[in-house]
Amino acid sequence: MAATLVLAACGAPLTPLATAPSPAPALSPEALAAGARSSPALPAVPLVTGPLVARVVYPTANALIQSRDSNFIFGSVGNGTATLTINGVPVHVWPNGAYLAFLPVPAADAPQYDFVVATGSDTVRLSHPVRLLPAARVDTIPAEPVVADSIATAAPLPPPPRLTVADPSPVYVALGSAPDSTVADTDRVIIGRPVPRGTYKWFFLPGTVVRQISRDSDFVRVRLDSALDVWVAAEDVVALDSGVTPPRRVVGNARVAPGSDYTDLVLPIGTRPPYAVEQSGSTVILTLYGTRATTDIIGYRANDSVVRTVEWMQEASDRARYTVHLRERPFGYLVFWDDGNLVLRLRRRPAVNAGRPLQGLTIAVDPGHPPIGATGPTGLWEPQATLWVGERLAAMLRSRGATVVMTRTTMEPVALGDRPTIARRANAHLLVSIHLNALPDGVNPFRVQGTGTYFFRAQAEPLARAVQRGLVAQLRLPDLGVYYDNLALTRPTWMPSILCEGAFLMMPDQEAGMRTPQFQEAYARGIADGIEEYFRALPNDR
Repeated sequence: MAATLVLAACGAPLTPLATAPSPAPALSPEALAAGARSSPALPAVPLVTGPLVARVVYPTANALIQSRDSNFIFGSVGNGTATLTINGVPVHVWPNGAYLAFLPVPAADAPQYDFVVATGSDTVRLSHPVRLLPAARVDTIPAEPVVADSIATAAPLPPPPRLTVADPSPVYVALGSAPDSTVADTDRVIIGRPVPRGTYKWFFLPGTVVRQISRDSDFVRVRLDSALDVWVAAEDVVALDSGVTPPRRVVGNARVAPGSDYTDLVLPIGTRPPYAVEQSGSTVILTLYGTRATTDIIGYRANDSVVRTVEWMQEASDRARYTVHLRERPFGYLVFWDDGNLVLRLRRRPAVNAGRPLQGLTIAVDPGHPPIGATGPTGLWEPQATLWVGERLAAMLRSRGATVVMTRTTMEPVALGDRPTIARRANAHLLVSIHLNALPDGVNPFRVQGTGTYFFRAQAEPLARAVQRGLVAQLRLPDLGVYYDNLALTRPTWMPSILCEGAFLMMPDQEAGMRTPQFQEAYARGIADGIEEYFRALPNDR
């Protein structure tokens, strides 16, 4: 979990796609501040009777609180028998000395949390400073003058003069690298966004040539076709000579070629096009921007168990669409460039042994983080806890017949972008990323906490639901449901990929549970059971 404490490791929404959490029972303000309730399924929190401290994990000293009303604060006091007040409000202390409170934001004239920790005759005090958002600005709109029994007749202002600006010569750029310098089947893609600094939406091949429309210091607006402009990072744009002519992209006759565990749709096109891939039911739709199609013949090399038919449509004068009808729901795909051809590689489902569904499969397990990661009230760091769960999950999957690929086995950092690449290069049949959750400022943690599972590609939705069922059954925390979310570990396309947020590390009882072998085992078993359920149902999921 990042230090900014957003819901889910890479910023998940608060509204689930499917099952909504059960409403929390009404609590008094004192109970909400104290946080004096715990899941009965969690292991008992052990008693700690150490020396008194007043340790604050969040918010850190002088942090800017992003809430104007109330916010959470958590940490530990070193002794589970101590009493605690924060700004005069009694706060519940768990047996291990942890606390979590949801309190009014301090007053502007005293921006601090004042702690009093006591046990017997021993007392510790702390003033913990924070920064507050500036006072909300209230803009007033002056009232228009009232003219009694009349209509204003002032002459309208003349329109502004029209300025005629000569259209400058078009500027063309390459995305990522020069068009002739990329390696086929690269794992590098260039990110396209609907607005600068917006969410990831398009994933282009390096070497794709597009027209530059405008730029600032960080982002460049590029034109994919006459109807669509998108934004890419300025660092991903390579300037081309001023004499470069617009790329001419025309798709000729295509072919469908089966391989050992995939089928390729091969489109001869000459130069790399900007593209997008969508899934709908048992179809995969490939949209080519800035492209014309003149496909007369589509050759099917042999009877194929993946692709049934391919159709194409010229949606606009410079946009073509290829619709691939599959014999079953998509399992995975890749798009890459191969010697003048754009290739859409569609993955065949693995053969599944009904009695032992994971036998012979390869599963990638990603213990989320580091770098970064959430920290619980007593200092448990998310990357440590997720590694514990990942190791147990790997052992379970191997015992059920799977080959397991771990994205990390130590506490050394692994780059976020390297993790999906590890899974793809291992030809994994599934990728699962393990995380622990937290919340953004201003959200009451006693009303929004539990277990959630995240996916992005349609091919991963059945897997996400199966794993969520397994986690809820094992962890017995509130069911927050399944979420569609655009995260680095849910974006891979070659295999179903999901991200699990089994518990909230900021909750004292859940952090304490994560320190125990039985709760780590329950988290791992929930994922393993869900994966097994998914593959057992796969042959009948058409």
